Amino acid sequence: MNQLIPPHGLRPFRYFLAAGWFAGVLSVMPAAASAQTDPAYRDIVTAVLKANPDIRIARLRVDSARAETRIARALPNPSATIAPQVPYQYVLTAPLDVGPVRTERIRAAGAGLSATIADSRDFERQLRFTAGAAYFDLVVAEDRRDLAHDEARMVGELLAADSARVRAGDAPERVLVAGELELAKATTAVAQAHAAVRAARIALQLLMGSGRLDSAFTVARVADAHALDLTLRLHIDSASEARPDVDAAAQRAIASRALDAQARALLLPVPSVALVVQPDAPFANGQNTALGLSLQFPLLNWYGGERERARAGAEQARIAEERARRQARAEAEAAVDQFTAANALRRRYDAALLAKSREAVERDRYAYRAGALSYVELIDALRTWGQIRNDALTATHDAWVAALALNRAFGREIITP
Repeated sequence: MNQLIPPHGLRPFRYFLAAGWFAGVLSVMPAAASAQTDPAYRDIVTAVLKANPDIRIARLRVDSARAETRIARALPNPSATIAPQVPYQYVLTAPLDVGPVRTERIRAAGAGLSATIADSRDFERQLRFTAGAAYFDLVVAEDRRDLAHDEARMVGELLAADSARVRAGDAPERVLVAGELELAKATTAVAQAHAAVRAARIALQLLMGSGRLDSAFTVARVADAHALDLTLRLHIDSASEARPDVDAAAQRAIASRALDAQARALLLPVPSVALVVQPDAPFANGQNTALGLSLQFPLLNWYGGERERARAGAEQARIAEERARRQARAEAEAAVDQFTAANALRRRYDAALLAKSREAVERDRYAYRAGALSYVELIDALRTWGQIRNDALTATHDAWVAALALNRAFGREIITP
């Protein structure tokens, strides 16, 4: 048996180096992470809401809607006329912008401003969820990277031990061939996990509006998942009370009704007042100035198209408001169910499944060292253990994302990471 070992005499040394490399990487990573102050969840959400270009555009829309209210309140400018005749007359005419047309126009502009503000708040609601989901995507990607390193380290240690057994003649050489394949797979998994971490970091920084993207960007972890351990006592009907999208739909319905009333008010005569100055010759009353009044009647144009369009717009806004309320209720019900299911699965992993799986894989490793378990069976046990740990990480990630979706569905912070 010893005659077959020399061609592979360098393998044990190589395996020991591989195991040492993986252990060294894992030991250095926490020190590198602690050397800087990483942003916490709250810091990241604040940065996203402050610097994200889309939220800045939404706030500019609010400024534009506020300007529309000023336009609606503005009075029309007067017009001046000169009549070159004998005697000369100078006429200053101004429409009287009073009555229901002006009142409903201002009311519609005010409701439009409220709707735009609600749209901005709704965009913040959606962006909070997106930022939170990106944060937890990065957290789970880093956890999976650490898991890949841990699995590669265990494979490296196993190969180093098997190499010693082969040298001693206690195991066949084919064990090393299978081990090389497992090490290659583990190394590939580590590289893929690092790529996933870099992609998650870039995605989060893009949301934050960072000018310079850093592939080494890290975040502070949520201390624990105790915030998820709560009993939900929520009324589904309350979802529409704090939802800004429902508020925006309601404000648009108010604005549409105001525009409908304004269109009907167009049938009323529009008064205009005129000041006439005749400096060369006085009027019959001896004065050089006189007042005039004119009325614009809807004689040729009864504004039928404007009134029909306003009625259709009001009906559309009413339907949109009803749909927004139904959608809010449906999203709230789905969010509660999703969170309940995701959190129940997380609790099962945290309660016993992880501990039992850890004990099982330790027993299998001991049995392999004692010769009671084959190499293939041990590798299969390690894979199962790694899959369970990965599923546990996924369950925790999904529970946090479901909690963020619950906050989004109810329009308020129910669970705080």
